[in-house]
Amino acid sequence: MRKLQRAGMSMLIASTVLLPTAGLLQPLSVSAATVSSAAVNKIKAISLGGGSYAQVTDLQFLYGNNEKTAYFTVTVYNNAKSELDFSDYWVELWTKGGSKYTIKMDDRDTKKNKIVSKTSTDFHFTAKVNASMNLSDFKFRVVKWDFSQPDYTRNIGEASVPSGYNPVVPAATGKVVKYGGLKMSSILAKSQFVALNGQLEGALVYRVTNYSGQSIALNNLNFYIKRSGGTLSKLSVETTADQQLPPGGSKEIQLFGTLPTTKIDPNMQLIVTGMNDETKVESPVASYQIKALSLDKVYVKPGTSGKLTIDSTLINTKIRDAYYSQDGNTQLLSMYLNFNNIGKNSVTLPNYSYYILTSDGAMYPAKQTQTQTTALELSPNIAKEQYLQFTLPANAKSNSLKLIIRKTSDENKKGFAVGLFQVPPKSTGSGTTTGTVKYMTQQGMLEFSVTHGERLPWGDQDLINAMITVRNPEANTKSLPNLKATIQVEGYTVDDKNVQLIKTDQNVALNNLGTTTYIVSTKIPYTFLSKNVNVVLSEVNGEDGAGATTIGSFALTANSMQLPLVLASNSMKITGSGRSADLKLAQIQTYKNEDDKTKLLYAEFDYTSLEQRFSNLANLQAYFKMKDGSYVPATFLNIKDKVTFNKASQVMAYASFPEDYDLTNAQLVIGQGITQGQFTAPDGTPDGFINAVNYQLPTENTDVKSTFEDLVVNPYQITLKKLSPNLQDAYKLNIDFTYDLAKIKEFEKTAGAHKLVVEVEDQGNKYEQSFDFETGNGALVVGEDQKASVSFEDQKLWGTIYREFTVNVYDEFQGHKKLLASQKVNTAGSNL
Repeated sequence: MRKLQRAGMSMLIASTVLLPTAGLLQPLSVSAATVSSAAVNKIKAISLGGGSYAQVTDLQFLYGNNEKTAYFTVTVYNNAKSELDFSDYWVELWTKGGSKYTIKMDDRDTKKNKIVSKTSTDFHFTAKVNASMNLSDFKFRVVKWDFSQPDYTRNIGEASVPSGYNPVVPAATGKVVKYGGLKMSSILAKSQFVALNGQLEGALVYRVTNYSGQSIALNNLNFYIKRSGGTLSKLSVETTADQQLPPGGSKEIQLFGTLPTTKIDPNMQLIVTGMNDETKVESPVASYQIKALSLDKVYVKPGTSGKLTIDSTLINTKIRDAYYSQDGNTQLLSMYLNFNNIGKNSVTLPNYSYYILTSDGAMYPAKQTQTQTTALELSPNIAKEQYLQFTLPANAKSNSLKLIIRKTSDENKKGFAVGLFQVPPKSTGSGTTTGTVKYMTQQGMLEFSVTHGERLPWGDQDLINAMITVRNPEANTKSLPNLKATIQVEGYTVDDKNVQLIKTDQNVALNNLGTTTYIVSTKIPYTFLSKNVNVVLSEVNGEDGAGATTIGSFALTANSMQLPLVLASNSMKITGSGRSADLKLAQIQTYKNEDDKTKLLYAEFDYTSLEQRFSNLANLQAYFKMKDGSYVPATFLNIKDKVTFNKASQVMAYASFPEDYDLTNAQLVIGQGITQGQFTAPDGTPDGFINAVNYQLPTENTDVKSTFEDLVVNPYQITLKKLSPNLQDAYKLNIDFTYDLAKIKEFEKTAGAHKLVVEVEDQGNKYEQSFDFETGNGALVVGEDQKASVSFEDQKLWGTIYREFTVNVYDEFQGHKKLLASQKVNTAGSNL
């Protein structure tokens, strides 16, 4: 016979194939009860007399170069009581138009002419026929040798091939075939085609069961795809150890190959042939209809599962999440493949190769990750995940990306497609969550969530901060993973060197249900919009961030970016190992400086450590937010020394404004200072702040007393009494007075000092003297009926005691004053 035409193919048999769950031909269990032979048309039997007959079966073509070879089997049944000698007969092949073809019997059949009573014997024939002929163009004639006839033969009978005759086994239908004289059931169980690299790649699964009493050698089977027009393309078979199919045994043979086209041929068939070891003659076994899905339906849709078969075990497989980040001319795609073994036996995930197919047909391989270098054991009903990472062009459209899973071997480095997925697109937000992500770290399962975010002012920039919570949901203690965070603002990925990951406590491990918190911080121009902020969290597998595995992408919604509001009557809670504290707003004041026409907006706090050891209070930073939305940096005076548990210290925040600036409805934003990714030391210089709250500022008490009783300069209360003005000389005014000074609250530490200012106002002229509290020369001291005085010398003071003048008392802070009380002093100079 002539050598068959074969297209260049690179095909292998594999132990896995992945197809969409819906709309595909699923594996069929083939048994004697389910095998259908009705799908193949029969050719009428030719009577040999006495109930014996000859019947043509398995009439098929094999295609060569511009020719066809007809293969057929004649089954002869002997119904007589004695043996039948078939050498007395011959079979002839005719066209219905009257042309006769020369046929040849298989050499193996020439020695088995004697047919025992009540048995049948198969005889195999071939004939070269015209390439334009169809099967239904033929008829068969059985003749008997009779030397009394002119041509030495006598016609016994004939049978025409029916016009509708079709030996091709319909899709999803099984057939019992004879191979080497042995019976086996067969079915084309699966077929899959995908257009890749300008070719059509096919994956087919051929299932056989041995119905015979001896083993069947499968290595002599050959497989071809026949397309419209008769062109054959050979499929390759991956060599496996079990090439002998024992009696009753079943095997799935997976076939793979490429066709020189990118379109599905609806008339494709699988042609199965067998090679005779002795004669090296290749003859057809059966042909099967290929019913392939259209190319737009072959990919598993996002959010749905495909079925991966590994060693005859079904594995539900889907893309759990996909994450996108962009940097310059490239974008990084990360994803998780979820595997769930729904079988009964554990299997090992093969070492697949993974590629992303873009809309222009280009394919990009996955980066090698640590998870890919370790064999993944898939146990029944225990979900496992594979992490994949791809670098793609920046302009690759996410709504048309496909994931191609290929299996390679030593014989076939290119491999073949066993899994096809649509990748969730970036535009749908797929892979970004506002909830919790469970992730299998190198230490075990942990839960990750971004609880909230904040956008805070910082000079001519804004800070974007995100709070990350890590929780251990399992009983065993786990060390914390090495984390890396990336921030994406409006699709722009902030350079890693500008992102800080801050650990808020000293935990190095988490016990059962334990949690820890990280804060991711970066800076952006204050004019930059930030409606869409994503935080991509990764586990670092190597040094310098090498081999980072994405844990999840977390979206910060507008609501999650709102700062917590603290009412004036409530406290700000500062948490974290070694920093637990309570900050309570005490009062709001406005101080003025008439000389430089400025004023201070001042907020005072009680700051109490909740740590049960001597500890430093967290370095705090603050901004005033004005009613027009602008931010003004405030100076926050922190305590630099360690403090005692549950003892309050006095701290304050203030900012300077022009004297005519509207301070109504101002708010105060306070957070903890950070420096180079660490919490700022008490005396350190911060480069940002985090964990901020928005204080609701109370209404300021602006009452000015008309007496000098019970004036408050926190934490002191003072009463001035017995003011006695006198002249030391003509131009020097002296006022003696007594005072009662008490502490209305005890503070362990005070961050900023206030002074008491006594001012004399006479005929438009003002003279003042300030007093420190408790420390310093001439400082006011705690006690009752303490004595003090003020003195002023100026020619303009001549005659002051003989006329009415005004005494004002101020609370002074940072060179700015607030009027507490004002009183007229009469010329009599009487004690007040």
